[in-house]
Amino acid sequence: MATASDEIRANREYFVDKLRFEKQRADVLRAVESGKFDFVLLDARGRNAYNGGHIPGALCAPMEELDQLLPSLPRDKEVVTYCWGHD
Repeated sequence: MATASDEIRANREYFVDKLRFEKQRADVLRAVESGKFDFVLLDARGRNAYNGGHIPGALCAPMEELDQLLPSLPRDKEVVTYCWGHD
């Protein structure tokens, strides 16, 4: 059975690793508002949803087409994806 300190340590490590691979929503919103992206923004919804409206500067990248798109993405930039949100 894990001790409380082991559980705290495991939770901390989990969230440290998780945050390493996630861009904060506020950072993305600031970039969108300023129009200055230091990352590639991918809209992972379907084409119909993308065509109905998307974040300016985002590329259409439906999940079923992602394999074809990946080779064309720059390797020196962070890739940020978004899909349907439920705030």
